[in-house]
Amino acid sequence: MDKDFEKKVKQKRIRTIAVAVVILAAVIYLITGTKVEKADYTDSLKKEIKAAQELYAANKDHTGNGSGQYAAYTILKFEKDIAKAEAVAADENSEYHAKKTAYETLKAQADTFKKDQNTLVLNEDDVAALMAGNERKTVETELENQQKIVYTIDGSTLKTAADMNLMARAEGPYYAEINEILAGKKLQGQVVSFYQEGSFGGKIKVLTPFYSEEETKGYAYKIDPEKGKLTFVSNADIDMEAQTVAFSVKEGGDYVVLTKKLHKDKKTVAVKPDTEEDNYDSQTESDEGTVETPDQDVQNDGENEQQAAAPESDGIAVSLYIRCDTLAADLSKLRDPSLESYVPADGVILALNEVNVTKGESVYDVLDRVCRDKGIHLEAVYTPNYGADYIEGINYLYEFDAGEQSGWMYTVNGVFPNYGCSDYILEDGDSIVWAYTCDMGKDLGK
Repeated sequence: MDKDFEKKVKQKRIRTIAVAVVILAAVIYLITGTKVEKADYTDSLKKEIKAAQELYAANKDHTGNGSGQYAAYTILKFEKDIAKAEAVAADENSEYHAKKTAYETLKAQADTFKKDQNTLVLNEDDVAALMAGNERKTVETELENQQKIVYTIDGSTLKTAADMNLMARAEGPYYAEINEILAGKKLQGQVVSFYQEGSFGGKIKVLTPFYSEEETKGYAYKIDPEKGKLTFVSNADIDMEAQTVAFSVKEGGDYVVLTKKLHKDKKTVAVKPDTEEDNYDSQTESDEGTVETPDQDVQNDGENEQQAAAPESDGIAVSLYIRCDTLAADLSKLRDPSLESYVPADGVILALNEVNVTKGESVYDVLDRVCRDKGIHLEAVYTPNYGADYIEGINYLYEFDAGEQSGWMYTVNGVFPNYGCSDYILEDGDSIVWAYTCDMGKDLGK
């Protein structure tokens, strides 16, 4: 055989083998390194639901506050997780993406549930020791998003020695329902769900994250998600620098800290605290109170609870007047000349109107209703730091439209209140005036 020919044949064989190796490697990579997407998640979702149901059934009766048990709230949340997946599976109109998401979500939730037994527990013997020695213990744990919660347990305040489950979540099983309740009442605050079933055996103090831009008072309320009721339980001390809030609780459940006071005080004497550390809880008993009408969903948690007075059925009459005359007198202050069409020549947006309202309604309630009835533009925003509604614009005139010091202000009977319009509860005969200021109220006589 010709040597040159033999050399060429060998080279060709080598090239053929090399190409084959490359193709084989590519096939192996495609098989082992590429995730094959399911064509349909219907069966996978059903299998995952069945597995989750079996996991739930095996543990739903293993509840309690002890270590290694499941909190009732943990069981409830997993039950709701399964129900959501079942709804997707049962919906004939559920598309591919919805079924895939439900499958992956439930799978992750089941994995979490398997490891979600009570782990942060102060057992009965430890609690009894604290009570016997009147000792104080601090326990720290994490909420979601690496936020911390700190418990201070004082043995001298405990009455019963029992297992104390210190698990807590910022988003418990009733989180969606709680948000609906708060939104319906135009409230916003820090929500915490304590997984303890029943009483802690006495009063314990908790420190949780709380964001606030302004110095303000805080009030802790227990929420009944099923009835939509809020029950005042403790004053809350907001630390602006640390962005935390401290308050007291006696039992597990869902709580919210608000900057708006919803309850009515009792006429009792505040007890002077023994130490500075106890200061935030010193007025709890004096500030526990009865329902403040018209909000019949706020209750008192005091030991000597008083019954709420029945709201008066008779309406009251008030007057409302909306003006922007100081702006009308000098339209050059407007930053946008196109807004001149929204400024009446005499500055009167709404002439004096007599309004019949229900006792207990606020200045905001009246403004909102009358503007709707009269077709007057109104835009307001809820400010959680103050727990009140803030009026941004009326008749398309907004704050800052006439300079840095411009915006809407209100008076009642000629007086400028120092709190939000949704907090001002009206009395019979009150005269409300909303006026646009160009100089922080100085041009209105403030």
